[in-house]
Amino acid sequence: MEKLGSGEFFGVTNQTLETGGLILTNTAYTHEYVDWHYHENVYFTFMLKGRVIEGNKKDKLHLSAGSLLFHNAQESHYNIKPPGETKGMHLEIENRWIREIYPNADINEGSYEVTCPKTKILFYRLLKESQVADNLTILGIQNLVIEAVDPFFKSQAESRSRPPWVDKAGELLQDMYLSPPGLREMASEIGVHPVHLSRSFTKYYCCSIAEYVRLLKVERAFSEFSIRENSLSTIAHRCGFADQSHMIRCFKEFSGNTPSFFKRLINS
Repeated sequence: MEKLGSGEFFGVTNQTLETGGLILTNTAYTHEYVDWHYHENVYFTFMLKGRVIEGNKKDKLHLSAGSLLFHNAQESHYNIKPPGETKGMHLEIENRWIREIYPNADINEGSYEVTCPKTKILFYRLLKESQVADNLTILGIQNLVIEAVDPFFKSQAESRSRPPWVDKAGELLQDMYLSPPGLREMASEIGVHPVHLSRSFTKYYCCSIAEYVRLLKVERAFSEFSIRENSLSTIAHRCGFADQSHMIRCFKEFSGNTPSFFKRLINS
């Protein structure tokens, strides 16, 4: 079985940025099938355009634009690329960086899809930062990476203290972001008091319930940008914004740039 070292991915690598144990790679996928292999480092795959099927020993994942996948080091897998243009960004994290920044890290085994909208938006911001290419790019990447990966490297004690209803609340909003439930309805569905839900949601998600729904809408809109024919007004409607102006305001708040900026970036 083939082992891939730091910065190595199948396809055409268009850009590689490396800084002290972090490696950011932008790749165009060109192989219809990639046989079983594994990577030396922990890494994330962030799909920017097209589709990929990834199979491992336990599961088969269907990834499309906007999908974010976490891989532990040494996890063997294979890939299938359906027809069409396919691009992705990879963030590799070497062991030395993890030991330095998170000396007590407990890294989850296996590979799994990341659904948190805040994390995905941070990866779009990483893409933007990688294209700036000035004397602050490396600092910007380091800052964004720590913000994005912090939840993955927390100790098991911190993970165990998270009550089950927290993830249930997030899943409910993921499913119903176009027509989110009211506070009482949501609290009843997940089995907690409305006051407890309101106070504790912010503690675990670092934002209010309303802000989380807006984040979901922004994240869903990002995934629509890879299709050039999609107009911004159409995307705004599909993703639950009041209108295009509402979408622009939310994008500026959560990503720092406009939808048109990111649509051009993803399709460049």
